[in-house]
Amino acid sequence: MTNVEGTPRTYFEAGSLPASRSALVFSVQFFLFLVLILCSGASAQNKQRSDYIRSSQPPLLKYQELLALNEEETIDPPLADKLHTLLTTPFINNQAYYAGTKPLRPDIKGMGPSLRVVEWNIERGVEFDAIKSLLTDKKGFLAKVDSEAANNSTEKVDDQVLNAQMDILQSADVLVLNELDWGMKRSDYRAVVKDLAAALKMNWAYGVEFVEVDPKVLGTQSFENVENETERKELEELFSTDKARLLGLHGTAILSRYPLRDVKLVPFKYEAYDWYNGEKKYGSVEAGKRKGASLLFGESIVREVRRGGRTNLVATIDVPDLPEREVTIVATHLENRTTPKGRVKQLDELLDMIRPIPHPVIVAGDMNTTGEDGSVISIKSAVLKKINDPAFWATQGIKYATGAGLIMGLSTFAFKKTKFQADPTASGVPLLAANPEQGFFKDLDKYRFDDGTRIDFRGDAELSVNDREGTLGNSNERASKGFVTTFALPRTLGAAGKFRLDWIFVKSYLKDDPKTADSYRFAPAFARTMNESNEALNPHLSDHAAISVDLPITQPALSGSK
Repeated sequence: MTNVEGTPRTYFEAGSLPASRSALVFSVQFFLFLVLILCSGASAQNKQRSDYIRSSQPPLLKYQELLALNEEETIDPPLADKLHTLLTTPFINNQAYYAGTKPLRPDIKGMGPSLRVVEWNIERGVEFDAIKSLLTDKKGFLAKVDSEAANNSTEKVDDQVLNAQMDILQSADVLVLNELDWGMKRSDYRAVVKDLAAALKMNWAYGVEFVEVDPKVLGTQSFENVENETERKELEELFSTDKARLLGLHGTAILSRYPLRDVKLVPFKYEAYDWYNGEKKYGSVEAGKRKGASLLFGESIVREVRRGGRTNLVATIDVPDLPEREVTIVATHLENRTTPKGRVKQLDELLDMIRPIPHPVIVAGDMNTTGEDGSVISIKSAVLKKINDPAFWATQGIKYATGAGLIMGLSTFAFKKTKFQADPTASGVPLLAANPEQGFFKDLDKYRFDDGTRIDFRGDAELSVNDREGTLGNSNERASKGFVTTFALPRTLGAAGKFRLDWIFVKSYLKDDPKTADSYRFAPAFARTMNESNEALNPHLSDHAAISVDLPITQPALSGSK
């Protein structure tokens, strides 16, 4: 017989034992019952904790293997398998969770506890120390800014603006980062994601996008055509490398105060540009056409021979306050060396991948929405026309010399359609002023998940930081015209050379009717673009600015007015 609590009836309940013994038996049984409950709870907790991988990574490549990946178009099967594993297996580390890290869940007025997300392309992590200081050491970063301003090496940023942006950055529970090196000279051979996550005490995942195998990265670049001996020695020193420390990795990361599970690395099937054969082919053809050391050297600089391609790093975090108790994060990076139609193909592939997900989703990354044909022939032709003297490259510094400044350094490279640079979502005028990126945002707007939800395109003035409304304004900060731009060439003229390339897109509980009771739960709000903090020091921390958004975990008191 079983009682209503589901525990077996005992003899004392039927009066078969004396009261004192019955009390003793009851006490023993109650004690054992408590032990059982506690053990069950511990078991469940251990089971949950075991879902989070402490640390895991694929095998790394050795220097001789990197050389082979550069020299051999057809790779031996064992090395091909190792490369494939590296490009499809995420690095996972949840040591911060096991050390006691908890989400900060900033409490936003009118919204309650929220998930704050930051997306940032940190340009390889070349300015690692400054980035780390911005994210961890407000006092130290402000002191550095004040020092540079006092020496007139940079324009002073408003302290109130800078403080507010640092508060946002330092309270984010999820960071999606693009362009992180691991074992590259240009970033001091750091494992950028690992070092940054350690400083922030955050869990992390990393996905390799490219294995860099260009001769200038491997230290095998020849400068025999540079006649000036001083210049030649400077260049040989610039491109020398520590073979024992070189790992050649470049990729995407997710850092999180929530532990990460179900982490996947999913390369795009549509390869919008072949970074190995395309770069090798272009280099050999163009080198044969050109005469003179400066042009040959210039060709080697803008060339970037790589193995791999654009990819998606996917992870799930557990958020108990949400109905499904989980959120999927997709960190992506779309191709820059292609046409807008090429990026649409990659976007559609990404959307097909996430369509079945029944819970909230955050898609964030550098989408490269330039509005122009970024294919290698058109860009390199423009670059090579500017090259006259190898001394130019020798004086530009490591950022230019490693290809990071390929587009950055084109001071005369200004797009005609400045309106679309700041607002690639804008409607164009067919035949007169077409918007090349319009197809990208049309596909995103009409897209529906299997459960009927959609990407939140709303732009409510009351859910913005500057009272501006308009398409996608809740999730990406709008300006008086278009969006606040996230990328700028070093030398710009007005709007020319400034672009909105970085985006955060959110699936919450919004369906086609925006006025349903739960349509603002986990809906994006108070999006920010933090150019000021990125440009507070000289050199700038990155060629991209960080962006952020707040997502209410519980049903917010504040709901949109539009």
